[in-house]
Amino acid sequence: MKWLMRKCKNCGRYVIVREKCPFCGGELYVPHPPRFSPQDKYVYYRLKMKIEGRILSLNTEEKTS
Repeated sequence: MKWLMRKCKNCGRYVIVREKCPFCGGELYVPHPPRFSPQDKYVYYRLKMKIEGRILSLNTEEKTS
């Protein structure tokens, strides 16, 4: 199933299938989360990215303090 609704990264408005936001010309993305599946092949990689992102954010907070 292809999602029709998009959301602008700049102004936060929702639009229906366009290349750019008609209001501000910003980039659009799909605001829906991915579907959950118990047979998910990529769960290991997503969790690894999430954990590494937290570690990186903690390291940058320590350096600024």
